[in-house]
Amino acid sequence: MSKFKDSSPSAIAREALQRLASSKIPPTPDNYHRIYDQIAGHSSNRLCTSAQELLAELASEIPRSTPDLVSFSNALEQANQEKNWEKYKLALLNQINTAQTSTVSATQQQKPGNNTITWHKTIEQLLKQLDTNHGKMTMAKKRDGVHRVLTRFPNDSNQLKNKINALIESWKILATDADEIIETAEQHHPEQSTLSTDPGTLKTETGAVSLPQNQTATEQFTNQLPQLLAQILNHIATIPLADTEFAKETSQMAQKIVRVKNKTEMEEFASDYAGYLEKFEFNIEDSAKLQRGLLRLLNKLIDSAREVLTEDEWIKKQYTELHETISQPLSQRSVAQADSQLEEISQKQNVIRRGLSDARETLKKMVTCLISNIEELSDETGEFHDKIENYTNQISQTDDLDALNHLLVDLVNETRKMQESTQHYRAEFVSARAEVQAAQEKINTLESELQQMNEKVHEDHLTGVLNRRGLDLAFEKEISRAKRQKQPLCYALIDIDNFKKLNDTHGHKVGDDALVYLVDSIKTTTRIDDIVARYGGEEFVVLLPNTKMPDAVEILSRVRRNLTKQFFLHENKRLLITFSAGVAKYTDDETQEAIFKRADEALYRAKKNGKNLILEAV
Repeated sequence: MSKFKDSSPSAIAREALQRLASSKIPPTPDNYHRIYDQIAGHSSNRLCTSAQELLAELASEIPRSTPDLVSFSNALEQANQEKNWEKYKLALLNQINTAQTSTVSATQQQKPGNNTITWHKTIEQLLKQLDTNHGKMTMAKKRDGVHRVLTRFPNDSNQLKNKINALIESWKILATDADEIIETAEQHHPEQSTLSTDPGTLKTETGAVSLPQNQTATEQFTNQLPQLLAQILNHIATIPLADTEFAKETSQMAQKIVRVKNKTEMEEFASDYAGYLEKFEFNIEDSAKLQRGLLRLLNKLIDSAREVLTEDEWIKKQYTELHETISQPLSQRSVAQADSQLEEISQKQNVIRRGLSDARETLKKMVTCLISNIEELSDETGEFHDKIENYTNQISQTDDLDALNHLLVDLVNETRKMQESTQHYRAEFVSARAEVQAAQEKINTLESELQQMNEKVHEDHLTGVLNRRGLDLAFEKEISRAKRQKQPLCYALIDIDNFKKLNDTHGHKVGDDALVYLVDSIKTTTRIDDIVARYGGEEFVVLLPNTKMPDAVEILSRVRRNLTKQFFLHENKRLLITFSAGVAKYTDDETQEAIFKRADEALYRAKKNGKNLILEAV
């Protein structure tokens, strides 16, 4: 018991500090601990909590692979429970003395003249054991172990030799411990040498032998491999192939791997599986040949249709672009995107074409009506001319005043009728001309809309900027202008940083929104004459007419600053979108493929040097 009035830890600690100060004892942890125990009334051999925990952990982690080690570990744990540190110390000293005795005996047995291992034998064993299979001890792990030994003992050859031999023995032990247990069980009980209900035990003649947990896990994973391979083969069997027999054989292979029970059956399956893989390669090659053949037939069909439709330039252009599309490497996403895009444009074009056909039909009807009216007017004019001539003859032959009056009245009536008929036809002519003008305006409008639909084929449906086809046309146009006006032209290739991670983490919808976000930032920052195009995926091309290299880099730097000033929001979370870019200046007679390659190399260097960079092409 403590004689100190207040036994609370804070009061004892304060008193210990005061005694250290008054006694002028150095305030070391040991001195503080000793005075604290004196004030609290603790025994002189009491250890602090952290030291007790450390000794308890040491006792629990002592390996129990031999009876001596089991006794040693039990002695340490008992001393720790009793808080008897003298007993703990004696157990440690006894174990050290035992180990020293064993070491001396082993040293005496290895004196010159006994079984001393020479360097020749050591190197021979090392080379042999490096090539020997030691289970999970791979070649890489072996080399790493040898390298560590060589670097730790470079100056003591005897110690180095002993360490290398010890390393070799450890490989043998790791590879043979579990095998010896299994072989012993199989020799005594071949029919019962299987794993017990407990995944961590193995039934032998003497009972259940504990196996290492990592070995049990490895066996569990190994047992799952046939099931996994069977699932893969069953999935392959569902893929539609031209060779139906191959699909049946795939199903048979899946059933066979599940039924494998021993080494002989596994070797038989491995042999059959090698032959199966050869057939699989042949089937894949046949499918590829069939695909190439179909593409060649489609190309020939497109070329033939393009030659036949010589009058319709729009259709010829569509066939040309389709030919370019199928000539490039295709993916499921690009094919689906092109199919959806062309289907929408095709529907709009059909509506426009029907309206254009109706307008032309109306124009034909109006022209026919106009010709008919002209013919009728011509007939009526001929009749009127004959009547006038008849009235003229009658007037010249009569002298009767009343008869002359009747002839004049008839002549005036005929003239009035002719005037009314002429006015009627004139009104019809004016109306027909108005209808012709309206029809022509409608035709012009429809043709303009058709042209707009044609231009949409060159736009990226997601971002609204030019696609690859539109970029090709714009590049040709800009290099022609640059040559004609002798102005510089810069070609910038932009790629969003960590775009795949963004897609994988947040989904493709967020990835698409990020692309639109980048394009909007480029449009608001660049000039009116600058051209933006989506090259593919997260890559964009910016054509900068009449721009020198330093100015081009500055323009892209403004885009980058504008992009990083704001945050891209997803579910009210801020996501930072950055890009890397490579900029190349156009040289005379350089193709787009060549300038793209130079810009792409600069972009690669920007990515490699940390991303969010803009570098000039060489």
